[in-house]
Amino acid sequence: MRAHIPAHVTLVCVSKFQPIDAIRTAYEAGERHFGESRVQELQRKVSQLPADIHWHFIGHLQTNKVRDLMKLRPYLIQSVDSEKLLKAIDAEAAKLGIVQDVLLEVHVAKEESKTGLSPMQVLPILDFSNTYLHSIRIRGLMAMATNTEDETEIRRCFMEAKNCLNKQNHPSYPILSMGMSDDFRIAIECGSTMVHIGSTIFGARSSSPALEKPFGHTLKAVFFDQDGVLYNSMPYHAESWAWAMTKHGLPYTAMECYRNEGRTSTGVIQEHHRQMYGTDASPELIEAIYQDKSQHFTEMTGGFPGIIPDVDKVLRYLHKHGVECWVVTGSGQRNLIDALNETFNHVFTGIISSFDVTKGKPDPEPYLKAWERSGFKKEECLVVENAPLGVRAAKAAGLYTIAVNTGILPDSDLWDEKADLVLPNMLALLEKLTAILSV
Repeated sequence: MRAHIPAHVTLVCVSKFQPIDAIRTAYEAGERHFGESRVQELQRKVSQLPADIHWHFIGHLQTNKVRDLMKLRPYLIQSVDSEKLLKAIDAEAAKLGIVQDVLLEVHVAKEESKTGLSPMQVLPILDFSNTYLHSIRIRGLMAMATNTEDETEIRRCFMEAKNCLNKQNHPSYPILSMGMSDDFRIAIECGSTMVHIGSTIFGARSSSPALEKPFGHTLKAVFFDQDGVLYNSMPYHAESWAWAMTKHGLPYTAMECYRNEGRTSTGVIQEHHRQMYGTDASPELIEAIYQDKSQHFTEMTGGFPGIIPDVDKVLRYLHKHGVECWVVTGSGQRNLIDALNETFNHVFTGIISSFDVTKGKPDPEPYLKAWERSGFKKEECLVVENAPLGVRAAKAAGLYTIAVNTGILPDSDLWDEKADLVLPNMLALLEKLTAILSV
C-alpha cells in the first residue's frame, strides 16, 4: 500500500472496528497515523497502544462527545461541520491549555446523506474562527466524493474541494484530506495531501454476517422500531422538531433530529437544552415545545404520515411463518401508537412505547422489556432499526440488530453503532428474512 502513496501525502490507516492486534501489526510495519470514528472505541485503543500514534478522529462528532474526545488529545479532528462544534472544541481545548488542530468538512458530493459545510460556508467559518476562537487551529479541508463508480463525478467532487481550498489562499491551511481505498489515486491526482485507507490495509470489513447461523429455524420474534421503520414519519418529525425547538429559542436541524431519533420527547428536549445552555429545561418549556411539535406534525400529516414502502410485505411474511412481531418505540404520540394494529392488520403481539419505560433509547430498557415480555431466548430474536441511537439500545440489550437505512444519515452512522447488518430498504430485509426462515 505504502508504495502507491507519494511522500508528500499522509496515509491515515482507518482502524475503526479493527482489533488491537491488527493495529499493532500496522504500527510495527511503520504506520503512525490511524483513524477512528467513535470516542468510546478510541478511548480503549489509546490505553492499549503506543503513545506515539497520531490518532485522527474521522467520524461525525456530536458536541456532547467533545469533552471526552479532547481528553484523549487527538492529533487531528477531521470532521468539523458547524460553528457550534468549533466552539465546543475550542472551549474544551482552552480548559486543557492546548491548541487543537482540526479540518473543516466540506460537502461536495451529490448525496444529501453526507455531512459537511457547503463551499460557500467555508470562508465565513474561517473568518469566525480566526477572529473569535483562540484554542483551535484550522489546518485545511476534508471531503468525500459521491459514492459512485463514475470517475468523472468522483473527479468533479475532488476538484471542487481543491478549488475551495485554493480560494482561501492561506499557508495555514496545507491539508486537503480526501480519498479512500476505492478512489485515493484520483484524489491524489486532484491534490489530496491526506488519504484514508482501511480495507486495503486491514482487509474488507464484513458487511453481511451470516444470518443463518445465529438463527436458522429458531427465529421467533422480531422487534420493530416505529418511526422510520413502520411509519414514514421521520421527515415530518424532523421538520416539526426543528420548527418547535427553534420557536422556543433552541435552534435545531433536521439532521440533529435524525441523529437523536429514538429518544423520548422529553429526552430530545433535555439533551439539546443541556448542550446549548448547560442546564435542564423546565417542565413548562418541555410541555410547550412538545405541544407545538405535535400540533405542527398533525397539521402536516393530517395525523397519519403513511407507511414505509414494502414494510407491510415484511410483516405479512413473518406473520405467515409464525414469527411474532413487536413494536419498540420511544414515541409518545397516542394517535400513531393506537393506530398500529389497525394499520398493519393486527400482526403485532405487543407494543412497548415511552409509556412503558422510565428510560428511552439509547438506554437498552425498551428492548430488554420487549424481550422479557416475549419469553424467548435472545438468540431467537432480532431487532429492525433505522436510527443510530436505536441500534445502540438494541446492541446494549444483547440483541442481533439489522438497520434499514430509510433516512438521510450515512450508513456509517449505523455501522458505527455496531449494527450487525445495514440494508438499503425493506425488500432487502425481506430477502434476508426469507433466507433465515428457509434454512
